[in-house]
Amino acid sequence: MLSIAGVRKSFKGREVLHGIDLSLGKKKMVSIMGKSGSGKSTLLAITAGLLRPDAGKVLYDGFDVTLEDEDALARFRLKTIGFIFQDFKLIPSLSVNDNILLGIYPRKDIDKAEKQRRILELAEEVDLHDRLAEPVNNLSGGEKQRVAIARSLVNRPAIVLADEPTGNLDSKTADDIMALFQRLHQKHETSFLIVTHDQDIAARTEHIYRIQDGELMS
Repeated sequence: MLSIAGVRKSFKGREVLHGIDLSLGKKKMVSIMGKSGSGKSTLLAITAGLLRPDAGKVLYDGFDVTLEDEDALARFRLKTIGFIFQDFKLIPSLSVNDNILLGIYPRKDIDKAEKQRRILELAEEVDLHDRLAEPVNNLSGGEKQRVAIARSLVNRPAIVLADEPTGNLDSKTADDIMALFQRLHQKHETSFLIVTHDQDIAARTEHIYRIQDGELMS
């Protein structure tokens, strides 16, 4: 499904990715481990089409995100990729329901009733069905990340990209979030690519890649 070939990226004359190759099949959960500054977040941004590489290709079933214009990339990301971030990227004043809705709201090919049905289904799966009207500002960190997870899956993406998804959580909550990832991965048959610096988090995935000094090792 995902194929990264020969990706290179430099900032201010310093190459941070040195010809990265990575393949990820359908229905897989893998992690990329590395220290801060190792290039893992840069690689994730390029994988999402949010950052252009200096060289190389990123293909999703033949669709090359490195060649498309911004409008085509936005349409592709909306339907194909879910995102989860360390700092959640939620709107604090909006409810749980409306934050999940933001993930699917731009879709014109899905009617309002189906959008709401998916929100209710995912809220149940992340155990927030009784908090849908609650402003997310009132939630704990773990609950906020559950909202973000539901939002990432509401479009039924082929892949979810998670950038340090447990970085702001205590170890018990982080473990709970990874267990939720595993359940949702199996139920929805969605691939997960998780960037982390935490060995315990990476150990919960099917395969661990390590990135060091801009080079990826399996």
